[in-house]
Amino acid sequence: MRYDFTSHMERHGKDSIAVDGLGTGFAPEPPEEGFDVIPMWVADMNFPTVPTVTDAIIERAKHPAFGYFSATDEYYDSIIRWQETRNGVTGLAPEHIGYENGVLGGVVATLNSFVAPGDKVLLHSPTYIGFTKSLENNGLSIVHSPLKIDEDGVWRMDFEDMEAKLAQNDIHAAVFCSPHNPCGRVWERWEVERAMELYRKYDCVVVSDEIWSDLILPGHRHVPTQSVSDDARRRTVALYAPSKTFNLAGLVGSYHVIYDKSLRDRVTSRSSKCHYNDMNVLSMHALVGAYRPEGYEWLDELT
Repeated sequence: MRYDFTSHMERHGKDSIAVDGLGTGFAPEPPEEGFDVIPMWVADMNFPTVPTVTDAIIERAKHPAFGYFSATDEYYDSIIRWQETRNGVTGLAPEHIGYENGVLGGVVATLNSFVAPGDKVLLHSPTYIGFTKSLENNGLSIVHSPLKIDEDGVWRMDFEDMEAKLAQNDIHAAVFCSPHNPCGRVWERWEVERAMELYRKYDCVVVSDEIWSDLILPGHRHVPTQSVSDDARRRTVALYAPSKTFNLAGLVGSYHVIYDKSLRDRVTSRSSKCHYNDMNVLSMHALVGAYRPEGYEWLDELT
């Protein structure tokens, strides 16, 4: 392999909560004396990122001015090319892409565009703790539809339960996680189609968290939620980021894909209200560096 995924990378003293943040905030307590930390409690990785990320940041940092800026054509082209090559997405244009400080911020901005505190939102369980905290912090009521194990030991959505919950609770918003966190399922196309048909039937705005779509083992393929039907394309806000894929969470930078103009106008209007959902110039260059040809090769070797 071209890239090194076996050498130990020392992270102590390098701004890493994974190894230096134990015993503070939401981190677990440190191990007993004499034992080292196994930093698997938080979702970043212990591999160096692809070198084109650091190259891009260093090259930009050589210019000693960091004033106001706009996202470049290269930024949008990098995302469009990545989505087409990795996920088979067609018809994606710069106007469909919008910056988000984080996927959870995009989830909250979308939901708050269509629901009010006290309203119910459908999520599958087990549920990522970030969804739980962010929705509850905004006064939303979570209704869980538990996943179930089929006769082959595979976790599946319980479509009958989903429909019952949507109907009984008058739910018109859902958070869909694809691939699913934490169970790890890469949904098959028929599963996404059936879920989206239910969301269409009950007129739900769908927030599809697809941040894990790059980290898929060989033999599986991510099916973008928006790709399964024209209706899914119209009612879904999809959220992506290079942060999990390339270990860039500390740089902050996610993006949404929203095709429907009315939906996009409402979400972008809501997300602008805080006045700090703005991109960092080095984060932009990091994404461009990650989405270079070397990043495709690095990711294939990683998985």
